[in-house]
Amino acid sequence: MPAKPLSKMLGDVSRAFDRPRDILDRRDLSAEDKIKLLKEWELDLRQLQVASEENMAADASVGATAELLQECRLALASLGAAEADGGGAPTKQGGA
Repeated sequence: MPAKPLSKMLGDVSRAFDRPRDILDRRDLSAEDKIKLLKEWELDLRQLQVASEENMAADASVGATAELLQECRLALASLGAAEADGGGAPTKQGGA
């Protein structure tokens, strides 16, 4: 995959990458950049889950979203960036 500026990838992570593993496999990204991308994707996926529960989901299936969210959490953990509580959040969007 040709290198894109980080800012463009952050704008739509799911368009730039198929799976969280693809981010981990990139040699041209620093660990910090990988964490930024994964956290952005995680937030996007959490928002999709909330939209789905409110019957506002676009074309993403709930199962695929949950699977990608789990993969993001595992990828973040492999980089040492996941919360110590295993990824639980007070809200689905990750906020308090």
